[in-house]
Amino acid sequence: MRFSFRLQIAAALVVAAVVPLAAALWLASRLAEENLALGLNPRLIEELQETPALYGDLFRARKELYAEQARTLAAELPGDPERAGRYLEAAVRRVPRLRRASWIAPDGRVLAEAEAEGPNPEGEWRAAQARAVLPSGEVLQCVFAIEARFFADLAEARELAQSYLGAGRLRRDIQKSYVAAFGALVALFAAAAAGAGLLLARRTTRRIADLMGAVRELARGNLAVQVEAGSGRDEVAGLARAFNAMVREVREGRDRIVYLEKISGWQEVARRLAHEIKNPLTPIQLAFQQLETRFRASPAAADPELGRLVSEASLVVREEIATLERLVGEFSAFARLPDVRPEPAELGAFVEEFLRSSPQVAGAADVDLRREGDCPVLLDRTLMRQVLGNLLRNAEEAARPARARVHLAVRPAGAQALLTVADQGPGIPPELRARVFDPYFTTRRDGTGLGLAIVRKIVLQHGGDVEARQPAGGGALLAVTLPLAPPGGPPPRGS
Repeated sequence: MRFSFRLQIAAALVVAAVVPLAAALWLASRLAEENLALGLNPRLIEELQETPALYGDLFRARKELYAEQARTLAAELPGDPERAGRYLEAAVRRVPRLRRASWIAPDGRVLAEAEAEGPNPEGEWRAAQARAVLPSGEVLQCVFAIEARFFADLAEARELAQSYLGAGRLRRDIQKSYVAAFGALVALFAAAAAGAGLLLARRTTRRIADLMGAVRELARGNLAVQVEAGSGRDEVAGLARAFNAMVREVREGRDRIVYLEKISGWQEVARRLAHEIKNPLTPIQLAFQQLETRFRASPAAADPELGRLVSEASLVVREEIATLERLVGEFSAFARLPDVRPEPAELGAFVEEFLRSSPQVAGAADVDLRREGDCPVLLDRTLMRQVLGNLLRNAEEAARPARARVHLAVRPAGAQALLTVADQGPGIPPELRARVFDPYFTTRRDGTGLGLAIVRKIVLQHGGDVEARQPAGGGALLAVTLPLAPPGGPPPRGS
């Protein structure tokens, strides 16, 4: 049975989470057993059981000491109450831990009494009484201080001994509780890993499913398909971005091929048009010249009205023949575009050299050039000069009748060199920007629609492309992109 990728990811995460936790569970069981065995050592329990007895012996020894000290004080007690009072005050100051001493008559009267000076904070000490009976029947009652922590330590030792005895009886139950706690932890981590795996797998498999759907669309010929790559940096996002880039490259490559095939077809049309127009042109021109010559030699030339008509017809015929000859020249030039023979060059320096060596450009327009960084490319100098000439001529004609102002800029743009030609003319309407590169499409009455078509064909043959854009300040902007020359190639030449 085959499992989905989502379940496989979830299972992998569960295994990755449970295997180390299972090992930890076994280790915890062993450690719990060893620690309990160490902590519940019988010898340790026996020592703890003996601790309260030791505290009891110490307490009894203290009481006997205090009783002996009371008898000693009673043996030296003066019989006069006044002297006895001074004697007891000195004893309270001298005897350690003696807080109060009272000489009491048989009828309960206090004959003399002394109490230690200074605070006696409750909680820090407890009273321990010692009595000594005098031969006359009086009693010397002494109150000694025993530290309260002595009793607290005794109570704590008893409690600890009881706890250890109880822990010894519950040893197996404690071990089971440890194992159960770690087992619950393992189950919790496994459930969390499974949930995280399902969530992660759901997101990942959804993106993979989208990618598979896009691949099927691509197989059907849909080159507009794109996959949402998002901002992630994982392998699936990288695959989606690579797929999108591949589809764009295929689409651009197809568009280039289609455009070049279209251009090739139009070149054949241009060749035939040039041939069909050129063939009758010469006979028409010769025939009209002969007609004009015979007219001037005939008596009809004396008629001024007829002479004027013949002169006007001659002017029109010559102008139209010149227009047809210009069209034939442009058609022939378009039909005979040579193959590209690229060589290394620096694009900015090439454009600068073109402007220096083309005085007609400066005579027809105000042109400025801005260069930002080096742009080594491979280009056919003759054809690229034709590209620059057509672009500048197009900018000049867009500004008529005013003098054109053209801004050129060259800069690197990623793996490409970008050349922009911007004018301050009326601009190109958005609905026409994609058509301005089609052969024979023009918005001018005297245009042939071949200039920008020639530009795009040459640029495409260089591995680049050209597009019409709308600059922020108005006018039109044509952007030419060429691939940068690979590093390590022959050094570029600027001119």
